[in-house]
Parts: sequence; C-alpha cells; structure tokens
Amino acid sequence: MLTPTEFELQHLITGYDPAQAHAYYELHKQLKGRRPAAETPPAEAAKSTEIRKKTATRNDALIRVQSLELKLQKLDTLIQQKLHKEASENRKSKAKAERAAKEKDKPASAAEKAEAARESKTFRAKHQQELKTKSSNGSSGGDSTGDSTDKGDETVSESSSVAELKALSTKIKGRLAVAKQNLAAL
Repeated sequence: MLTPTEFELQHLITGYDPAQAHAYYELHKQLKGRRPAAETPPAEAAKSTEIRKKTATRNDALIRVQSLELKLQKLDTLIQQKLHKEASENRKSKAKAERAAKEKDKPASAAEKAEAARESKTFRAKHQQELKTKSSNGSSGGDSTGDSTDKGDETVSESSSVAELKALSTKIKGRLAVAKQNLAAL
C-alpha cells in the first residue's frame, strides 16, 4: 500500500491536471434531478398496477365473505322457522291425538250412536256404486296403503328439507372458511 504522499505524487507524475478533469466532468455529466409528479418510472407504474390488482382481489374476497355470511344468516333463519313450524305442528297433532284418545275411551251416548247410524246410512246411499266396485275388486285396499305412504313421503320430505337446509348450511360454512382464509392470505 502506498502512503498518501506517494499517492499524491503519483497523480502529479502521470500528468494529472485538475482543471482538465473538471472540464471532462462538465462535458460528460448526466444529472438526474427531480421528476414531475405526472411522470412515474415504469417500475413504479408496475408496482401501482399490482397494488390496484391486489386491492381489487382483496375487495372481491371481502365481498364474497360478506355475501356468504349473509346467505348463512338467511339459511339459519329459515332453518329456525322450519323447525319452529314442525314443532308447532307436532304439538298440535299430539294434542289432537290426545283428545281423540280421550273421546275414544268415553262410551258413546244413545244420541251419538243414532247420529252415527244416520250418517253411515246416508253415506252408503250416496256412495253405493263406489262401495260395490270396491267390494268387487276384493283386495284393492292399495288406495289406503298408498295414502299412508303419501303421508309418510310428505313427513319425510319435510324432515329432509330441514336436513337438506342443514347440509347446505354446512357447505356454506365450509365455503365461508375458505373465503376467509383467502382473504387473510391477501
């Protein structure tokens, strides 16, 4: 390593002229200066478009989360209404069954027996032809079993609709969890 004095001497020996060096600098200088606000370099413009895209995707994800939460809230309300309606119907049918059981246990009075006999006589008179065809068909009691299966299907469809709603609610909860994870990742 050279000492500073030797270094200075070396510049003087090789013909270093400070005035000539300054002139060379003035000829070849390229100063940057400040840029106007309207001018943005391409790298900054690309960054701003990326930021806009990220903001847009974040907003989309946020809207998706909010819509899923709204759907889930509406679905939960609908499930609660259906369950309340079913419980109400169950209470009413149970009460009717209890009243019918009490009525069945009571012995019929003479007036009630006479009224029932009159009603059955008028029914037979009105539906005489239908009763004949039913009796001639023999074991066509399929209609009565068909009615009971239809009622069974109705109760199954009502309970399955609540079950379907609960399954849909579970699916929406899963989608909501995924949407929230995607939102957190942005």
